[in-house]
Amino acid sequence: MAIFTDSKPGIGEVFPAGAIDQTWRRTEPLLTVEKLVSRHLFGIPLVSGVKDPFTGRPQVMTPDMLTDYIDRAVSEVEFETGATIFPTQFEERMPFDRCEYASHGYMRLLKRPVASIELLTISPSNNGDVFAVPTEWIDVGQLYHGQLNILPLTAALNGRTGEGTITSAGGPALLAILGNQHWLPSYWKVRYSAGFPNGMVPKVVNDLIGTVVAIEVLSLLGPTNGKNQGSSLSIDGMSQSISSPGPNIYTVRLGDLEKKRMMLTQKLKAALGLKLFSGNV
Repeated sequence: MAIFTDSKPGIGEVFPAGAIDQTWRRTEPLLTVEKLVSRHLFGIPLVSGVKDPFTGRPQVMTPDMLTDYIDRAVSEVEFETGATIFPTQFEERMPFDRCEYASHGYMRLLKRPVASIELLTISPSNNGDVFAVPTEWIDVGQLYHGQLNILPLTAALNGRTGEGTITSAGGPALLAILGNQHWLPSYWKVRYSAGFPNGMVPKVVNDLIGTVVAIEVLSLLGPTNGKNQGSSLSIDGMSQSISSPGPNIYTVRLGDLEKKRMMLTQKLKAALGLKLFSGNV
């Protein structure tokens, strides 16, 4: 993640949102292979029930394979929830909306969770900056949920509730546009960083990643367990029958994991404010 001297972080921790002190950590490094096995695959032999036709030995699911599954599960979780797990810098072009601007410059960023704001400018179609909003004017009280507000410092000091005083070479152009338009596309340019900082992710996110990997692993191992689901042996009028779940050995466990995956996905989306969107246009 790029570092900017005037970057403005949100209040407190990214997770739990706004926490300034805590005695119990709710974050941890990204899920490792060892933790994946102990938490989600305990007691499951990571060995194929079918022997390799070339070596004559059962194929083993190696740590490198599990590491690859974890890496792909991170991308899958990001895609399903809309969350950004690893720190990433984004740049968005947002419209000018008079109704939202009158609500103290209200803006809603697309990515979650937002960790810091690097730049907020007014930029025309040539992508040149007409006016850079001072970071001191940007309120980050709800930054974690992607909300920005513009609170001009001069207006606050003077006890006014208006739009404040713009002291910049681009000020006249800014005021002229604001005075004549109700809505303009791609008016604001916002550069910000989203994701969980310092490689520390919420434990609940690791739980979701592990659940996704476990579903993938068990789905691969299941079909290799037993070609026949039943067999019988009869000798001198005595018989014995043996049956097993065969390829369906992990069906119940997979069903439980799918329910857990759906629950964690919905909870994470709700916690990051990704389940509902509204606007004035």
